[in-house]
Amino acid sequence: MHFYEKLDFLMNLTKTSNSVLSRHMSFDASYISRLRSGKRLPPRSEDVIKNMADYFARRCGDGYPQKAVAEIMELSPMPKDTKLLANAIALWMLPKDDSSNHKLGKFLNGFSQIKDRPMPSAGIQEYDKGFPNDELAVYYGIEGKRRAVLYFLNEIIAQDKQQTLLLFSDEETSWMTADPAYERQYAALMIKALSQGHTIKIIHTISRNLDEMLTAISQWMPLYMAGSIEPYYYPKKRDGIFRRSLFIAPDTAAVVSGSVNEQTANSVNLLFRNPTAVASFQEEYLQYLSMCRPLMRIFNSKDRAACLATLAEFEKEESNVLLKTESLSLLTMPEVLFSQMLCRMEENNAHILDYHKTRNEKFQRLLLSHSVTEIVVLLQPKEVVSQKVKMALSDMLGGGAVYYTQDEYLLHLHNVINLLDTCENYHVHLAKEPTENRYSVYVREDVGAIIAKTSQPPVLLFMNEGNMAASYWDFLKSIIKENAYENPHNTVVAAALRAYAKKLSNVK
Repeated sequence: MHFYEKLDFLMNLTKTSNSVLSRHMSFDASYISRLRSGKRLPPRSEDVIKNMADYFARRCGDGYPQKAVAEIMELSPMPKDTKLLANAIALWMLPKDDSSNHKLGKFLNGFSQIKDRPMPSAGIQEYDKGFPNDELAVYYGIEGKRRAVLYFLNEIIAQDKQQTLLLFSDEETSWMTADPAYERQYAALMIKALSQGHTIKIIHTISRNLDEMLTAISQWMPLYMAGSIEPYYYPKKRDGIFRRSLFIAPDTAAVVSGSVNEQTANSVNLLFRNPTAVASFQEEYLQYLSMCRPLMRIFNSKDRAACLATLAEFEKEESNVLLKTESLSLLTMPEVLFSQMLCRMEENNAHILDYHKTRNEKFQRLLLSHSVTEIVVLLQPKEVVSQKVKMALSDMLGGGAVYYTQDEYLLHLHNVINLLDTCENYHVHLAKEPTENRYSVYVREDVGAIIAKTSQPPVLLFMNEGNMAASYWDFLKSIIKENAYENPHNTVVAAALRAYAKKLSNVK
């Protein structure tokens, strides 16, 4: 069970509403609601969870609640002392894996280093047995699933006609990942199919743990960037008891299997060639797809118009903001400076200037009611003077990267200082240590996240799936630290920026 499922179980068991628990914890009821639904990651503080556990222990009383707690937590004997029960509940509630921020950091670092490269074909071996001629072939267990999928992929590769593969599985994944040799073969065949012009629609299972999700996204990122894969997810909860896999090539075959919970050892895997059966499974898949949402939208520098339109839609909803960019953000860049730097781009960008003006007006309105916190790394003055500091997202705006002059950087920096002096909702966190600067993360709380790869080739990912967006929010918040986020010191930061600006202005 995930943390949010445990919390929901205890709240239902003790008949505790969001508002009651929020009063006990001195939290906002909406925060409890998001914790309970899984839209926010578990609290990082163990004291918060221990406080919750103490409350639930006192509410359990005698009879059914205690029996239900003992059963789900496998407590034998059941602690009679309330403090001992609270300790047991806290231990049960505490996330077993608290490395989510580390995993996100690792994912972002890997994402920033992806380069254009030809899709590898090495490692592909033709399957030594011909594709079965029967309209239906039956295979059993994990080895059977592997065999059926290899038949499926080899047959697709043998076809001249390009098609869109329809993939979904919420079954456990050890059949694919437990054997490294098979995993390499599976990946090589999939990449070979995509290199031939086939494309994929895939419905991801967001109930998988964060590590599995990030690994899956990382593995296929070059293909996402090439536009070969469209990822989706189903936004509502599923109980995960009865599980299913659908691998469909509409013009060729379908692999279909089902299992209970994670028990795939003896499950049946069916390989269909009958066109009517394949069409039926295709229809089933499309019906499910119609209830899904895009997991992320991917843009490169060729998709500028669509990217800017999506960004405008993203910023329509007002919400608190956390932001980390490669230098200083476009949100705080003065219009006159934006216009000046835009002129150095090769393309005619008059419409982008209008876009920036509108965006700046939205930003000023947002600051009237919501907080905006920007993570800034003060670069060595010599980097600024030698014009090695890039204008944020300039690669995506067209015409290639644009770099600050010393005077331009100082102008932008002074505007940031002015915002700190005059706007109580704008804050800057000065990162004490150098951070990876080849990606940007822009999160709107409870709205979504934008992940930008600023190294070549530039790519933007727009994500609005709740758990992923919350993960990035918590990742940025972990850089700032809870106390510093809740108690910003604009005066102190503004003074530090003034001192840095003075030092920079004296460098020749």
